[in-house]
Amino acid sequence: MREILLASTCLVALAAPVAAETTISTTVTGPVRTSTVKSGGLPDDILISSGGVVTGNSSGGVIIDSNHKLNNQGTVQIGSVNNVAGIDVVAGVTSGITHSGKIIVDEAFTPTDADNDGDLDGPFATGTGRFGIRTNGAMTGNILITGAGTITVEGNNSAGIYLGGPLTGNFRHDGTTTVLGNNSIGVRMSDVSGNVRLAGKISAQGAGSIAVQSTGNIAGAMVLQGAIVATGYRFTTPPTDPSKLDADDLLQGGPAVSIEGSVAKGIILAVPPKDSSTTDNDEDDDGIEDSKEGSAAIASFGSAAALRIGSAGAITIGASEGTGTGFGLIVNGGILGNGVYTGVDGNALQIGGLGGTVSIANGIGATGTIEPKSLERSATAVRLGAGATTPELRNAGKILASSGNNALSIATAVDIAAGATLPVLRNSGEIKASTGANGTATAIVDRSGTLGLIENSGAISASGAAADSARNDAIDLSANAAGAMVKQTAVASGFAAPSITDDIKFGTGSDRLDIADGKLAGNVSFGTGDNDFLLS
Repeated sequence: MREILLASTCLVALAAPVAAETTISTTVTGPVRTSTVKSGGLPDDILISSGGVVTGNSSGGVIIDSNHKLNNQGTVQIGSVNNVAGIDVVAGVTSGITHSGKIIVDEAFTPTDADNDGDLDGPFATGTGRFGIRTNGAMTGNILITGAGTITVEGNNSAGIYLGGPLTGNFRHDGTTTVLGNNSIGVRMSDVSGNVRLAGKISAQGAGSIAVQSTGNIAGAMVLQGAIVATGYRFTTPPTDPSKLDADDLLQGGPAVSIEGSVAKGIILAVPPKDSSTTDNDEDDDGIEDSKEGSAAIASFGSAAALRIGSAGAITIGASEGTGTGFGLIVNGGILGNGVYTGVDGNALQIGGLGGTVSIANGIGATGTIEPKSLERSATAVRLGAGATTPELRNAGKILASSGNNALSIATAVDIAAGATLPVLRNSGEIKASTGANGTATAIVDRSGTLGLIENSGAISASGAAADSARNDAIDLSANAAGAMVKQTAVASGFAAPSITDDIKFGTGSDRLDIADGKLAGNVSFGTGDNDFLLS
């Protein structure tokens, strides 16, 4: 019999034994299953060490089919097999995935220059249905892709990470996920009960391909803090002579980020925190050294919006926490929508306009850069489409739209569509639209008739169109019949004087233009209401 003596002054808690796991440190042939991995065919957690390699086949690489976890520090690789996943998760398990190694699900196909014109021809990939990590239904547990983790997938209708059901836990991506193939996705999420962080690098290249797609509801916050890129082009930097490119070089991809469900605690495009301490290396307490954090850089090369929020159903983006403003959408990083080639629109941020409503709590705040570019078509930086509703847009960064020099070159920095709702716009940064002489430039246009107040302590400008064309509109409120105010406020000593450059158009309501400080350059047109023009 064993005696346990307890002193009268304290209790000593005995540490629980460390959970066992089966380690793979050599090259093995898959599939490896958590349900049978342990000696004797018993279930166990799996550790693939840095020297371990699982070579999968048509049945898969690693299969999580019991309530056990996977820690991959090594390599899981499957080549030239369709309809397969490097890591496959059976529906209904309680598990956890930590990935700091490599997952490669690719093929031997390599495009060639079949017509000897100096660029590659043919499809990006020939296989289909390939996945780096796939859940096949509900999963309980966290998924963590560390900064060292890489996922490489080549295949059409494929994905780097595909959550095929709800995740009860947190989802965190700090590594590198690259997907090559048409109609494919870098990271696809369904419902997530916790927080979502998407950092590092995520890219998808192919016709209709999307870098990040969130189809379900996120119960926590969504933080985007990495390079997230989508394109259908073979080259995102045009060659010297683009006329030599073939149709398969100029395919249109999908959005870089498509948010199609609600996010309860807001969406933040984050940047590293300011360095205000010499001793604290993690001042935002997110578990990552601040010096190793990147900045949100969301980019679409093609006509699709870089960041698109909306779907056919109703979406609610809730208030962010710990941000001061509580805005539901905060853009501290960058959003780029670049058409790149002749005849292609450029779109940066699109909210709504897809059939359903999008409600963003408290407002939208921007301190970063939102920028679309088009050579000779429409370039729109911020579009609030039909069904989009938010109380305020507050810009302290740069919202810049630029297009080319023909009649179809239309640059719009902020476009509020009919059926959207935005009562207040405050600008202390720069809102700018520019085109060539034959184009049309509009910094702010409200087609909804809901924008009742614009406060400017920064710069709002529209330029480039021919001076006598009436196609440079700094502010167009002509759809507003209820009355609106444009107020330019004084700024403190040491700051540039605020300015509104080029035309201002009011609607038929009782409007007011109050220029307390700064410059006003352009024509002002009032409607038929009782209007005031104050200059001090």
